[in-house]
Amino acid sequence: MKKVLYLIIIVTTLFSCSKTEIKVPVLAYEGIQELHNHSQVWLFFEIKNNDTIAKVNRKNTISTTHWIFNIDKKLPLKAITPTLTKLKYKHANGIHSKEGMSNYFSYSDTISKKLSFIEFDKTEYKTDSLQSKYFIKTNAKDYLKYNNINITFNPNNLWINDGKFEKEDFKKLLLEYVDFSAEGKQTMLHTNYNQNLTYQDYLYYKTLLLSINQPAILINPLEFVFDPNKVPDCGCE
Repeated sequence: MKKVLYLIIIVTTLFSCSKTEIKVPVLAYEGIQELHNHSQVWLFFEIKNNDTIAKVNRKNTISTTHWIFNIDKKLPLKAITPTLTKLKYKHANGIHSKEGMSNYFSYSDTISKKLSFIEFDKTEYKTDSLQSKYFIKTNAKDYLKYNNINITFNPNNLWINDGKFEKEDFKKLLLEYVDFSAEGKQTMLHTNYNQNLTYQDYLYYKTLLLSINQPAILINPLEFVFDPNKVPDCGCE
């Protein structure tokens, strides 16, 4: 029987004259199945001076194409968000950049059994360890009309506003929380990601929220990636 490899898709490329591999995230989410006119960005997992870094290869990227970001699922968010911000800017503002070209995350979809993609053009990373609840307070006029819910994702737990929850049944609990608190307002979800989360977990939570897909629930494109050592009340234990 032919072995099915979609559960652990290994994206392989030649890098520095040696065979290097990336294990992309594995998710049960049906994203975009086909992309035409694209080029690849690779973020490899590497240990350097006892620190985890993302080694980037974008030698073959073309500004006039869509960019697919193939990122090793073991990399922590703190290792990839600066690179994502920098490369997104270059893609949009280069001399030869072309309007309408987007940026996509790749992952292995266990439903379609294909390599699939999620666009992240509108995502903006806030990496100054400011969490959304404080951002909302200082920008209150922009959010007064919404039922604002702050969600914090840590490696060992997650929070919905001031309530601590386990990973299991998160979506069901969140929808119940929205239903209870909305009081006729449109809800906006504000996401906070512990910088020590792996890329696998980050994309899992991101797709879980995207799967809600209800007009009454918006997701703020600002994503707050924080250092738990600089946020004393993050509940990160």
